Amino acid sequence: MNKKEINEIKALYDTVQDCGIRRLAGCYVNGDKVKVKTFTETFGNLPEEEMHKYLEIFRKTLSGTPGKNLIDASFVGEGSDAGGRGLLTALKKSELDDPAVLDTFYDKVIEAYNYVGNYLILLIFQSYDVPGMGSDGETLEDASDEVFSYVLCSICPMKLTKPGLGFDDDLGENHTLRQSFAVELPETGFLFPAFNERSTDDSALLYYSKRTDYLQDTFFENVLSATTQLPAKQQKEAFTEFVSDVLGEEKDFETVLAIQENLNEAVKNKKTESVGEAVYFDKASMRDVFETSGVSAEKLESFDKKFDDQFDRKRLFEKQIEEQVRDINADTTAFTEKPRVPDVRVEEKFFADNVTPLRNFEIKSANMVLRVSSKHTDLIHIRVVDGKKCLVIELTDDLTVNGIPVQDA
Repeated sequence: MNKKEINEIKALYDTVQDCGIRRLAGCYVNGDKVKVKTFTETFGNLPEEEMHKYLEIFRKTLSGTPGKNLIDASFVGEGSDAGGRGLLTALKKSELDDPAVLDTFYDKVIEAYNYVGNYLILLIFQSYDVPGMGSDGETLEDASDEVFSYVLCSICPMKLTKPGLGFDDDLGENHTLRQSFAVELPETGFLFPAFNERSTDDSALLYYSKRTDYLQDTFFENVLSATTQLPAKQQKEAFTEFVSDVLGEEKDFETVLAIQENLNEAVKNKKTESVGEAVYFDKASMRDVFETSGVSAEKLESFDKKFDDQFDRKRLFEKQIEEQVRDINADTTAFTEKPRVPDVRVEEKFFADNVTPLRNFEIKSANMVLRVSSKHTDLIHIRVVDGKKCLVIELTDDLTVNGIPVQDA
């Protein structure tokens, strides 16, 4: 889903009167992974103040950057109808009015969702009468193309309110406030089916994650049974490692800068061709960038294998475990058995915004950080001065030092 399609659904939650949500269902789960309370409600019967609170949660579930917080996922391969898609379809068809289907979904989430503490699983069902689109790109409210029926899931942490004193108006006295668990904004969620090209796409869903460095792999495997992509942070790290592995001793300043410039140019061209679409680099398009940047044929011989290695789930998962061990200053023997690698298919592509800076290039050393507009990298040169290799920057007449204009340009 592109940003415009996401915003079209998100806009439904702007007002209580126009949201059109038919049904709300939920399950409160405690820190012991026990279902404490389940409920279903006709959304329109709730107090208006409560509805506004819920709408804030639903808007957040469709907020963030496509490709980072909002990730397209699809059901691929045999059995996709029987797995996650089958359960999600049953939720949608039941319009959240079948207790058995809801309990099955809650049980699967509780078993797979990795979270320490209390949380709330929220589901809504809505049928959206999709307005037609005129030739000028404006929506036509009286020309509906189809009805888009969907389920939105939001998984929200629940945190204890802070203790303190409160004033009782009736008694005119201060009393200790009673602590309770408050519902916070979601950390995870999804929209099913996807609203691709402003139409129902049962082969896909849109996944939301508050974190860009971690996705719920087991949740993807056991609940959604869908493909995913590497988290944004891992994509950046994987890309950096990939460039270094392919270039080897050819990893000089000019070649790396050329790769970044050509990536940037490719992104601009793709965004011109498909306005509003997220831009990705697969193996073929990334190879084209490397060839254009002057990487030797010898180095490109290992390109395909090294590209595939960056998306090897087993290698990435083991690397993640190693980082966790290092972070807690623990020993690998602390694990009684090796954690299982979740069986999740990863799409072999890099999201452009995760691997190439569209506005500024950053050049960094132990004693310096330099940011240069991506439009003016021609100002940077490598020169040998007094026998030393130096970074030479052309000065312009708008030069300032800590905001103070100088006259040396």
